[in-house]
Amino acid sequence: MDIFKEVIDIDRLKPKGVTLDYLDEVDESVKEIDSQRPLAADITQKLQEEILFDRVHASAVIEGNSLSRRETIVVLSSGVLEAGSRKDQQEVINLADACVYLQDCLDNNVELSVHLIKELHQKLLTDIDNQNAGRFRGEDVAISGAKLSPPSHLDVQALVQSIVDAERQENIHPIQKAAWIHWAFARVHPFIDGNGRMARLLQDFVLLKNRYVPASVQPEDREKNYYEALEQTDLGSGEELLEVIAKNVLRMSQRYLVIIRNEKSRTSWVKGIAKAASEKVRQTEHREFLVSQKSFDLLKLEFSNLCAELNIELSDMYVGFKDYGSIDFEKYQELKNKGRANQTWFFGLRFAYGEIDQRFIFWFGKHYSSSNDYKNFDHNEVCLLISMQDGAGSNKKLDDYESEDRITLRELILQGRDFSRRRYNPVTKKAEWDSQVTPTDIAQTFITEVLAKMGLV
Repeated sequence: MDIFKEVIDIDRLKPKGVTLDYLDEVDESVKEIDSQRPLAADITQKLQEEILFDRVHASAVIEGNSLSRRETIVVLSSGVLEAGSRKDQQEVINLADACVYLQDCLDNNVELSVHLIKELHQKLLTDIDNQNAGRFRGEDVAISGAKLSPPSHLDVQALVQSIVDAERQENIHPIQKAAWIHWAFARVHPFIDGNGRMARLLQDFVLLKNRYVPASVQPEDREKNYYEALEQTDLGSGEELLEVIAKNVLRMSQRYLVIIRNEKSRTSWVKGIAKAASEKVRQTEHREFLVSQKSFDLLKLEFSNLCAELNIELSDMYVGFKDYGSIDFEKYQELKNKGRANQTWFFGLRFAYGEIDQRFIFWFGKHYSSSNDYKNFDHNEVCLLISMQDGAGSNKKLDDYESEDRITLRELILQGRDFSRRRYNPVTKKAEWDSQVTPTDIAQTFITEVLAKMGLV
């Protein structure tokens, strides 16, 4: 048969009998893989890493590379392996580079071409045979033990182009097309070296282009029937080679599914356990919130009662109390996690006597650590702060009034059921802390200081 007609004779790999069953099984597995798409980024990364190791090791070993799978992984992961042939190490590095580049081309919808084939071969032989890397052979060659010799080097360019053209035009099962291009490329043998690796790369190009999975021809295939199947295809009967490829696509698709299922199961477990733990944390924090809310409400009640009693006793003065309600759990969480929240006013006080009008707001905020702290408070400690209205009608924190030293209360932090109180010492001009302070003491001291500032006590 004319060599040009021979290499595009895809019918020599037409599936029959048991091979058709393999193709049906593969189609079912690929359909299941497709049903899982789009895959999460972590699953995609896991697939790319695991399958890349398999493809590189299997393709290299068939050509006589001596590195084990573990050694191949070491070389691809770190680029360093103390023992072993430097050529073997470079081969697996180059093959991995070619696999990654091929996937990039597929992702960018690059069509198969003579140029792409030369680019891939260039990557395969870089730093191994730079003279012949990416160049078709310029001489005739013979394959030891083969019954047929590769065609003349003068026909290589045209033959490779005919393979490229046939790949684009033929509408057959992807696995049949992949097996055909594998054989056709090996039959033409267009390069001095690297033809087997290139044949398997082009086979995977066809499979991946059609949303199938790579078919890593295994080392045991070499020992059994891989080369014999190629030779039988040379002689016109390609069913054995098609079966080898179909079996390996099936094996790889099942490997894909195992990885996908395991990673999805792992992700599901992580999310489930994280959700349970988060819910437990939320429940614990909610219990803490309820306890703290009760203690803060007791403080508010103490201020409210004292203001009401003073109003009864003082005829010339007005002591007002305004309740702004309590913050809810969501705002409490926002304060703890973000350090701020909107509308956290707790209660307000007003002391009016003649032309003197003093107004204060107690509001929830976040404690900021200081060298004056008497203990290490939690990083996200919620506290009660005090603001006073200035002459312009704006509210400013008592901390922000440089000259305010008659009212000493600056901050309240709840520790368990007791309050820690930060006060300003006008003598040392530094902050001082009291621990285990009662709501009564806090309220009475604060009101006494306000009245003293007004000149009433």
